[in-house]
Amino acid sequence: MSTQEFEVGSRVVHRLFGEGLVVDVRKGALHDVLEVVFPCGVKRIVSTYPLVDPVVQVPASEQGRDTGEASVSPEGDKKEALTAQALAEELAAVAGREWRSTELLEWDESCHGILEKHSRGEFDTSEEFSLRMEAERFALDKGFTQLVAFQGVRDVDRHEHQIRACLKVARDLGGRALLADEVGLGKTIEAGLILKEYLIRHLVRRALILVPVSLLAQWKEELWNKFMLEATIASGPKDWDKGDIVVASIDSAKSAKNRERVRQQTFDVLIVDEAHRLRNHKTLAWKFVHSLDVKYVLLLTATPVQNDLRELFNLVTLLRPGTLGTYRAFRRQFMVRGDRRLAKNTHSLSRLLSEVMVRTSRSQAEVPFTKRVVQSVAFELSEPERVLYDAVAELVRELMGSRRTEIEKQWYFTLLVLQKEIGSSSFAALRTLERICSSARYRAARSRFQALYDMANSIKFNSKCDGLLSILEQRKEKVIVFTQFRSTLDYLKDVLEERGELVSVFHGNLSPGEKEGAIANFKRYGQVLLSTEAGGEGRNLQFCRRVINYDLPWNPMRIEQRIGRVHRLGQKQDIHIFNFTTENTVESYVLEILHKKISMFELVVGEMDLILGSLDDKHSFEEMVFHIWATSRDNEEVRRRFSSFGARLLYAKKRYERVKDLDRSIFDVETERKTE
Repeated sequence: MSTQEFEVGSRVVHRLFGEGLVVDVRKGALHDVLEVVFPCGVKRIVSTYPLVDPVVQVPASEQGRDTGEASVSPEGDKKEALTAQALAEELAAVAGREWRSTELLEWDESCHGILEKHSRGEFDTSEEFSLRMEAERFALDKGFTQLVAFQGVRDVDRHEHQIRACLKVARDLGGRALLADEVGLGKTIEAGLILKEYLIRHLVRRALILVPVSLLAQWKEELWNKFMLEATIASGPKDWDKGDIVVASIDSAKSAKNRERVRQQTFDVLIVDEAHRLRNHKTLAWKFVHSLDVKYVLLLTATPVQNDLRELFNLVTLLRPGTLGTYRAFRRQFMVRGDRRLAKNTHSLSRLLSEVMVRTSRSQAEVPFTKRVVQSVAFELSEPERVLYDAVAELVRELMGSRRTEIEKQWYFTLLVLQKEIGSSSFAALRTLERICSSARYRAARSRFQALYDMANSIKFNSKCDGLLSILEQRKEKVIVFTQFRSTLDYLKDVLEERGELVSVFHGNLSPGEKEGAIANFKRYGQVLLSTEAGGEGRNLQFCRRVINYDLPWNPMRIEQRIGRVHRLGQKQDIHIFNFTTENTVESYVLEILHKKISMFELVVGEMDLILGSLDDKHSFEEMVFHIWATSRDNEEVRRRFSSFGARLLYAKKRYERVKDLDRSIFDVETERKTE
């Protein structure tokens, strides 16, 4: 077996590929990996194979002699050559992980023996061979020439822009990057793929993922359902060392009770979603993230700049200090005097950012996005339903309007839930009313609630159900019906099954196996999937294109999660969304401002969260809606205050659009130049 030293520029003869030129040499303890240009193309081969010899300059006087260094194998060695060639191609097929020096030495020694055996035609069992080759081919290439993470994911489509982004982060950016794709292109998928890649290659053992509170459950679900990664949601001081992948809110991680404990943990990779929240270097959040000692860092945001370019400088500093120079130099070179939002020398800035940022615009991605066809379906409540709804609203306003703080605190959550339930169906409200009536805590108003319970218990049909049956009759096509409440779901299930519909149900009380079975049955046989909010998270239902919002959550992000199950990358058909509502209800006002004021259903998945982020940091959208409803004296005041709220939301949307245009002017310069 040859022990010849090879260098770039050396010429070699392979007994199958002919003569070639060495263009790259990767040194190993016992052998080298050569990249050689042959007439048939570029091949990656191992120097210790008997198939490769250096070119020997034979004197003219000795040509025709047997020198013992034949460059073409005899016919009798053909079988051995083909066996070794198959092994070489198998070993060189896939890029692999980086190895520690001790591991590399052990691998080299083991591989050396295996290659010797295989060159002699000696093989172990096929199972052992496959396992050994899988491990060794991962070790051959340190260059991340392809992603091995796809071997361990499910329901993840292979989009070229995401693959390019992941390879660039791993190969060129050293695992520290700002993922700044435009909204809707799958930054979270890219982060998940990179994390999975590092885990498979054993470059990462533990990961910390910091996200807004509203996204905690979604991240946990996505990691498991798409990447088969078990994550722990942490909040208290004892939660941070419970698992290899920890998901937490940044507010919890930076808090006084947790931050030192987090710093003491050994995390190999940090992922921060909605990283634009770290734009101010004076905040505790920015200082906390900056203080973490982590090898790999991924910051995810579609809008790196929201107010001025200093925010961009701060984010890049978290990743790689010095990339943009000092802030004084950065300001002088790239910021327009008198307007901190405007950039100059944008081509130079774009080239610098390419060392730390990955950004794909929707035009670059070349991914088709189908349309949303939205239809609002309004119903009139039956007389008993209207009487019940108005009676609940009157009692909610009476109790919430009390000036006694202790009464408001006692009733707040109960009344919030009851008001939501009555907007779904009388069946949803029935259980809460029954619980109130049987509890000593609510003794003071028991008679009032008992009257509401009696009214709800007398109602046997929901007005919106007629609309559902009508849509199902119009077109025999799969449809997902979302409701917030299990009691409404159970009622609809009974009605539909009595009519002979093939119904699958999906809710949070099902076991993982039952959930998977429900989705599988719906995909193969069912016409209707009845789902609570649990179906709005973590599962892709792109084989269906019709969604009915039987009741409407007050939280727009919940609505978006529902729609996002069917309208996402990979959906090939236009989707149809039916929003059910009844007049003069909370839901009708919510739909009015979301649909007519800001055209929410025309936004890309992910944009709504960016709009709401600038609306109010202290109160959620849901809290603001309930406050308007519960503290208004009559319907006229309700209309006026919701109109004002809609104007605030419209302003927030316009502000987001300005931010989006600003970011495009800074980051998409190189893209525009290439397309000119």
